[in-house]
Amino acid sequence: MSKLQDELKSFGNFLRECRVEIGKITWPNRKELVGSTWVVGGLLLTVALFVFFCDRILTVVMTWLMGS
Repeated sequence: MSKLQDELKSFGNFLRECRVEIGKITWPNRKELVGSTWVVGGLLLTVALFVFFCDRILTVVMTWLMGS
């Protein structure tokens, strides 16, 4: 076999293995998906607020330290 034929056969095996692995995936139902979305949104909001308040506090501290 030529090198090209070996590579094509290897690529074909890869695609077959991908199809098998995709078949093993368990997808969440609608209720789980909505619940997870709310959790991610809540965590995102919490982290955004934390970063915002840290930025404000550091801005005040640095302004005070620089004497402006």
